[in-house]
Amino acid sequence: MHRRFKTVAEAYLALLKSRGIDWLFANAGTDFAPIIEALARGRKAGIAMPEAVPIAHETVAIAMAHGYWLLTGRPQAVMVHVNVGTANALMGLINAARDHVPMLFTAGRTPVTEQQRHASRDLPIHWGQEMFDQAGMLREFVKWDYELRYGDQVEAAVDRAMALAMSEPMGPVYLSLPREVLAEPWPNLAVSRRPTVAAASSAHPDPQAVAHAADILKAAERPLIIAGRSDAAAFAALTTFAEQTAIPVVHFWPGRLAVPTDHPLHAGFDLAPWIERADAIVALDMMVPWLPGRHKLAAGAR
Repeated sequence: MHRRFKTVAEAYLALLKSRGIDWLFANAGTDFAPIIEALARGRKAGIAMPEAVPIAHETVAIAMAHGYWLLTGRPQAVMVHVNVGTANALMGLINAARDHVPMLFTAGRTPVTEQQRHASRDLPIHWGQEMFDQAGMLREFVKWDYELRYGDQVEAAVDRAMALAMSEPMGPVYLSLPREVLAEPWPNLAVSRRPTVAAASSAHPDPQAVAHAADILKAAERPLIIAGRSDAAAFAALTTFAEQTAIPVVHFWPGRLAVPTDHPLHAGFDLAPWIERADAIVALDMMVPWLPGRHKLAAGAR
């Protein structure tokens, strides 16, 4: 993209659109002025940018990006207001992290400077919302976090963020955006039309380990599959596998269903009656496959 942007915020929003982000779910504050101005100018100038959707609460904004990914497989962006918006979004962010849902979670940052810059602090709250480490409250729930320091970093920061979000195991990333940086004049740099960093390719299981697991299942008399979550492809594959092998599937605290609940091989949600008899167990994508203090495995179970 060689268009002449006026501000870093304009380049940032155009960059998001070029990276496949069509929606910006947002709950705004005083840090959003450069974003709002960029959206207005972009619409007038015909610059393609994500559609901004004002959301009344930050948790709902996160949930909308979460749901959009589940429906489309395409990550979207969320922006909230500095530290307070970040704090309000934490519950939704924890859900996204535990469900391995990629998204670009962003927040403004209270202005760093007190004067002499176009977007310096101009309200008392800009002192009240200062934090030593704004990302500290969520670092356990994101794969990567960064604070944009200079306008010419925006392409590298966004591309790295999205590549990490989309690399397995997928999950949210966090980018904080100081108001001064967003309001800076764009340094007239060319921005690539395609991402400059690619997500890591998916890992594949060791064929020898797969063959060994198959041998265990073939020799078992009472095999069992315990599943915690899946995606559309895994849902179909596991259902077919269960049908071909006649192995029952128990959902144990599932985040998403792994087989249809009306399928004859769906063994319900109560693990206890099954796990004590199983002599071979396949555990798939869950928080924990069983509770050691409650569930007892059969002697010799593998």
